[in-house]
Amino acid sequence: MIQIEDTYRFEQPDQLINAFNVNQGEAMKELQHLAAWVREQYPEGYLLTWLLNQPGLWWCDGEIYQAALSKDGARLKRYVQKNDQQEMLQGIASKLTHDESWDALAVSLGRIFALYQQELTQLQERRVQQVSRSRSKSSDSENWSSDISVQKPLPDPNADPITGVEKG
Repeated sequence: MIQIEDTYRFEQPDQLINAFNVNQGEAMKELQHLAAWVREQYPEGYLLTWLLNQPGLWWCDGEIYQAALSKDGARLKRYVQKNDQQEMLQGIASKLTHDESWDALAVSLGRIFALYQQELTQLQERRVQQVSRSRSKSSDSENWSSDISVQKPLPDPNADPITGVEKG
């Protein structure tokens, strides 16, 4: 583990900066080594974590989201292979050699999305109840519906984006 001694006194500010830069470089090497080890030992978990951190993940037009909803491991694999040039992802697609592993990843992502949606709904219901309780306690008879903002569920990727009707 990397530590800077509290008792060490720096005569010049440059000494502190140099000591920090050296320790930061050592920490980066340790992190890179750890990331490589995790990629080797637990490629599915590593990949799942990476996928969940991708920007735009929750939008219905996202590759990851659609692959998870349709439980399409092949689509997920193509997405990962297309992004294989990123430093954190290099070689990870080659670690998962069986199609069943990719399908299992897609199913896991689908479960995570479903749990997220369920928790979001429950949180919103609790918020509505809290607001209604606080409003009923006060004697105000104002229209409070504008205070409650309920997030709509994630759209169905198989539906028309404008009408919401499932494409046939």
